[in-house]
Amino acid sequence: MNSEKTTSKPNWMYIVLGVLALALIGLSIRLISLKGDNRKLAEERELTRISLQAEVDSLLKEHNALKVSYGTLSEELVEKDSVIQADAQEIKDLLAKQWDYNRIKKKVSELQVISQRYVRQLDSLYVVNRELVVENERIREEYQAEKKENAALTQQKQELTNKVNMASVLKAYNLNVGAVRFKGGGKEVPTEKAGRAERIRVDFMLGQNNLVKAGNKIFYIRISDPSTAILAKGTGDEYAFESNGEMLQFTEKAHVNYANEETEVRAYYVKPAGIELMPGTYHVDVYDQSGNLCGQSGFDLR
Repeated sequence: MNSEKTTSKPNWMYIVLGVLALALIGLSIRLISLKGDNRKLAEERELTRISLQAEVDSLLKEHNALKVSYGTLSEELVEKDSVIQADAQEIKDLLAKQWDYNRIKKKVSELQVISQRYVRQLDSLYVVNRELVVENERIREEYQAEKKENAALTQQKQELTNKVNMASVLKAYNLNVGAVRFKGGGKEVPTEKAGRAERIRVDFMLGQNNLVKAGNKIFYIRISDPSTAILAKGTGDEYAFESNGEMLQFTEKAHVNYANEETEVRAYYVKPAGIELMPGTYHVDVYDQSGNLCGQSGFDLR
């Protein structure tokens, strides 16, 4: 009896040990399999992370290139650009720290939608800006054309004004000047001898001109002797008039009541007592009261 018990006991032990060995082997195989699965899963997760990272990098690269190509137009979408940059950075941070790829994929999809909207808005701005450029160019061309037309009209107006101003100036024509002396009985006769000359007579005609206002007119007569000195009664302001911003001495003034008709004018320069006129050429200029030169002439004495 004891022999049988002793023999059966080791058999059970061998069986238990065999079962445990089999279990241990199965567990080892399972652990090896799980380890392989985990390594494969880790590799897949890393590939997914790299793929998502590349997708975000590509999106940002295209986005920044787009901003450069559109230039200053992209400045009008600064706020949307900031959102894209912030979302891209958040995705990068999640890829570096977390493994919730479903959440990351969702954010990448949302970022793509925002980027597409950004592109469409840039395209719209580009179209609007191009239309504005065309419109501005049209307006500029019209402005330049109008400016040229106005300049031409201004020039025509100025030319017309100048013609009117010139036409409104009374001209002294048939200007006849020379020295005279008096014979017995007070008869006035012309003379070309300087020693006999007592006066210088100036005769001229004013033509009909309806552009000139009728009324009393003053004409200044300047006579210069052969030395170019002006034969004037004095050097004060009362013996001068203004012409083109310059004060000029005059020899005599002729007062005329002009009625828009042809008018004869005569004036005399009386030689001071005890002074003789010098031989040579004398020049005579006639100015109106506005300082406009109306006529010129001259004469000689010997």
